[in-house]
Amino acid sequence: MGLFIALSTAVGALCVLAVLLFGHFLQKRPSLATALPREKTVAAVMGLLCLIWSDYHACIMLEGDLSRFHMAVHILVPVTAVLGYIYLDFLFARTLGGLLILCANRLIYDGFVQAVPCRPLYSVICLVLGVFGLFALGTPWRLRQLLQHSVKDRRWSWGMAGLFALFAAVLILLPPFSAGVS
Repeated sequence: MGLFIALSTAVGALCVLAVLLFGHFLQKRPSLATALPREKTVAAVMGLLCLIWSDYHACIMLEGDLSRFHMAVHILVPVTAVLGYIYLDFLFARTLGGLLILCANRLIYDGFVQAVPCRPLYSVICLVLGVFGLFALGTPWRLRQLLQHSVKDRRWSWGMAGLFALFAAVLILLPPFSAGVS
């Protein structure tokens, strides 16, 4: 239960950062729209977190005779992190997308297991964040285009800020009221 609340709160905090980005920072520094999706330092940390999380799940799937590949999977984590840092463009957008996909998957599952109130709303918000993550991972330039469009059109900026504010409120406020069915 504690991990569910912590993860939901962390994703809610990411949504709060998105509110600040769309509602304030893009208007003050329009250059963020093109620089942020390609940022590498924070992206490297997020990417390593995603790779470690994926390593855990990959090793669970490799059971029986396939367990001999666990060491290869563990070795691929730092190798992939370094190669991604060197060669991938739009690294922040891609790692943010990967993190959102992993978190959305876990939060939808935990939302049902822990009997979070307003489960349909909670699940839809997690699903939307997961689909947003799929787009950020697969077509990272679309995140840049969304940010640039929000710089040009204040209605888009405020609309995105409002949407992420709703997401943050639901993700932060609902899990503590879960029934905790385990």
